[in-house]
Amino acid sequence: MTQTITTKLRQSSVSHAAIIWGLRVALVLALLGAWLLGTGPAEVSPLILPEMTTVFSSFISMFTDPVIWQAAGVTVWAMLVAFALAAGVGLAVGFIVSRSSMLSATFEPLFAWGYIFPVALLYPLFLIWFGVGVESKIFFAFINAVFPIAFNTVKGLRNIEPRYLKVGQAFGASKTQIDWHIKPGAAWPMILAGLRLGAAMVTINVVLAEVLGAKAGLGYELQQAANTLQIADSYAVILYLIIITAILLGVMERLLRPRHG
Repeated sequence: MTQTITTKLRQSSVSHAAIIWGLRVALVLALLGAWLLGTGPAEVSPLILPEMTTVFSSFISMFTDPVIWQAAGVTVWAMLVAFALAAGVGLAVGFIVSRSSMLSATFEPLFAWGYIFPVALLYPLFLIWFGVGVESKIFFAFINAVFPIAFNTVKGLRNIEPRYLKVGQAFGASKTQIDWHIKPGAAWPMILAGLRLGAAMVTINVVLAEVLGAKAGLGYELQQAANTLQIADSYAVILYLIIITAILLGVMERLLRPRHG
């Protein structure tokens, strides 16, 4: 009986995953179909939507171009450093603030405000302070990402179900043990949500910083191609950015996924 239930659950899980992947494939095919329609019967200007074959040709030619790989290295390095800094600072600050009701009441609204504030308006100041090098991109992305990480860490640690704490106390856990072993595990879904938001903010804002003002990176190459009206090259760079960010987010998701057993 138990084996039958387990088999049915596995079949249901496989069927659910197949439906999700089917929907994803259908969405991609729909986008490609809309692209073909736009460059065909709809006669959209190549300055807006270049032909798919032209973009694919640019994508392939860039694959052997060392300039693109150097630009990709600059972008990925800035993303990794910015996320590492934002995660470290955000988790540490969130943990410290969550231990005090007064600190939580003081800083939680500030973290929320920092999360929604349009930091992009201040990017010219970042260029003045740090120049057009990688430092300005890293600090800009760090500022955008640290607030959601800190905010979600505080919310998660301050809103743990009392039963988890009671179980720890019943087994004689000290306050330090509860803080370091029980609370992070109970608050992990909320903390993970903040890390996901932080990672997304990093990838978006590093590229945005490269477009707004930089001398290297894929965002810079995108801006250069757009300025010279090489639209197919612009689309090809966007495809590289999509692939790279998808890989980085996938790796982060796998590393942060809770391990059982």
